[in-house]
Amino acid sequence: MRATGRGDPNFSQRRRKEGKTYVFILMSRVVTCNHGRSCVTGLTSNCHILRIAEYLASGRVNGPKDFVYDNNTGILYTGVEDGWIKKVYVNTSKNSKTRVENWVNTGGRPLGLARGLNNELIVADAYKGLLNVSRDGTIRLLTNTANGLKFNLTNSAEVASNGVIYFTDSSYKYSLQDVELAVLDPRPYGRFMSYDPRTRKTKVLRSDLYVPGGVVVSRPDQNSVIFCESTAFKCTRYYTRTANRGRTEIFIDNLPTYPSDIKYDRQGPNYWIALVPSNMTSYYGGALATTLDGKPIAQYSDFNATCSSATRLGDYFYCVSTIFTNILTFNWRNQNLPSRTWNSPFCSRKCN
Repeated sequence: MRATGRGDPNFSQRRRKEGKTYVFILMSRVVTCNHGRSCVTGLTSNCHILRIAEYLASGRVNGPKDFVYDNNTGILYTGVEDGWIKKVYVNTSKNSKTRVENWVNTGGRPLGLARGLNNELIVADAYKGLLNVSRDGTIRLLTNTANGLKFNLTNSAEVASNGVIYFTDSSYKYSLQDVELAVLDPRPYGRFMSYDPRTRKTKVLRSDLYVPGGVVVSRPDQNSVIFCESTAFKCTRYYTRTANRGRTEIFIDNLPTYPSDIKYDRQGPNYWIALVPSNMTSYYGGALATTLDGKPIAQYSDFNATCSSATRLGDYFYCVSTIFTNILTFNWRNQNLPSRTWNSPFCSRKCN
């Protein structure tokens, strides 16, 4: 049985009835395993990441939602709950303490981060709206209203090669303080939008979305944008160019739990979808890798693990979460556990 999503009037009832069986539907598209379940191939996978992880900047980054990495400086930028955007000097030495600096404070709650074309930082601030932070730390409001409705929970952002910023407002009804109500409410109040710095115009591209989150511009063609719709358990592709402009299609659906963010990984190339546990479907969270056309190929997860945003940087995998006070990382090339021995809702205990 296949659920159609939050638009299905029997969706909640069907999820309860299907229970744990439902979360295996996603992986059945990849490789069939023993016990009637499935596993993924390609990238190394691991369902015990909390056992192999290191924790950077413990106690100095409270509730990081997203991060961007500067290849030139080796600095990872992340926004935390007290409004600061922090500079984290990433290194691979276990014997040295991770250096963390306060950079700028938005006066709100920075969630999603994206690198601009001129090396500025684009910030989706839950309370302030869409912000531009220049290299010298100057903060400028870009937009906080569309079609007469003010953003109430600006979530994530991404910058296309032409400078257009694509972003999400998870809800124009609920604020971050009421995010649990936004998740529980069966009605859609989220929007997917664009902002053009040249015209300074904000456009609503899609409305009536179920708590939309992460955004990524498709690579390498830049012909579409993929956004997560958390409580609909799916990611959607929106075409921005070619004859398909304005059309949407499912990128991946029937996800085992809430998709929070999606990032492009040029090492694959592939995308990483960060997954937050939902007690409706699974207490497992982590990150799922997909091909550029949305086929699952690998996953990192664990019981009660949660990733608000995740990707690989060189030999290391990084994960942040709004419930963490640190940055989780591990060397994905040199894991201490067998890559195909696991027990979680994502994969089978034994693979063929």
